[in-house]
Amino acid sequence: MAPPSSFFAIGIVSILLVLTKARATVPIFVFGDSLADNGNNNNLNVPLIDKSNFPYNGIDFPGRIATGRFSNGFNSIDFIAKHLGFSIGPPSYASITKPNQMLRGVNFASAGSGIQDYTGPGTINMATQIKNFENVTQVLQQTLGQNQAERKIASSLLVIITANNDMFEYFYATGAANSTTNEQFINNLVDRFIQHLTSLYNSGARKFYIAGTAQVGCVPFLTSRNPAETCIDIMNQLSMQYNSLATLRIRQLSSQLPEMTYSYSNVYRISSDIRENPTKYGITDIKNACCGGGKFNGEIQCTKNATYCSNRNNHFFWDWFHPTQAISRITARSAFYGSSIYSTPNNIKKLVMGSQYIQSY
Repeated sequence: MAPPSSFFAIGIVSILLVLTKARATVPIFVFGDSLADNGNNNNLNVPLIDKSNFPYNGIDFPGRIATGRFSNGFNSIDFIAKHLGFSIGPPSYASITKPNQMLRGVNFASAGSGIQDYTGPGTINMATQIKNFENVTQVLQQTLGQNQAERKIASSLLVIITANNDMFEYFYATGAANSTTNEQFINNLVDRFIQHLTSLYNSGARKFYIAGTAQVGCVPFLTSRNPAETCIDIMNQLSMQYNSLATLRIRQLSSQLPEMTYSYSNVYRISSDIRENPTKYGITDIKNACCGGGKFNGEIQCTKNATYCSNRNNHFFWDWFHPTQAISRITARSAFYGSSIYSTPNNIKKLVMGSQYIQSY
């Protein structure tokens, strides 16, 4: 019979093994726009509106650093990563200098980009982001060997947050006044998105988290320019049309591609719930940006020359387009743990870790 000290040592080892398993992580590869970007645009020759590596961005980030996130602190990618056991989201593609930095994932997102190749000139469009991902998979194959690299990619979580800028540019160009043209625009947008998903699948990816578009017509940039000082309804209608068709087409695609699994987050519903009952979520201001200037703080970009609020945790919007860290936290939690109201057909937790790990939100 082993002495008590041996049982104690065995117990400690068992606990450590359980904790290690509980904190097991999967690599995260991120694609998208400014809601996901964490620094890829910092050194690009793009308009100032597509950059955020300056104050007062990052005022609540550790060290009060403006990293390139369009937020007062962390963005939703960081919170999803935290739920998966990381301390922060994966490094930006632009910051990587060594292959081992790719092992926990890479963020390819570029502010101002969209689904269509022509959206956001000068930014890193989705097609290029996917090419960069393919480059990373090749490096991983050289580093880990082909079989191990393929297993790593297949088990990874691919996070995609996009389509917002496609809608903004379409609205600016056309006013979205023609319902027939709007329908054609949405059809073309979803067609292109399905092509992107297929390319990622062909590169070895199998697990996808796709964030739907929110109430894009309610951002301070638009409400401050609307004579009625309210949300632009036609923009919200475009968002709903996109989500409806994208959900259908992705479901069809997953039935055609073996082993493809996904979670589509109803961000529109999440943002709508917060706006309709803000105090439930600790939010007191759903209209004014925290940082900016002019009407609703939505007429001027958040820069060191702008004004910013002290009660940032109570605001829905950080700047004229983007949510606060507080809203990103709520959105990520809803996507990770949410019921079928918020995530379909799985939430992220179930998608990545299996049905035994699911928890209602």
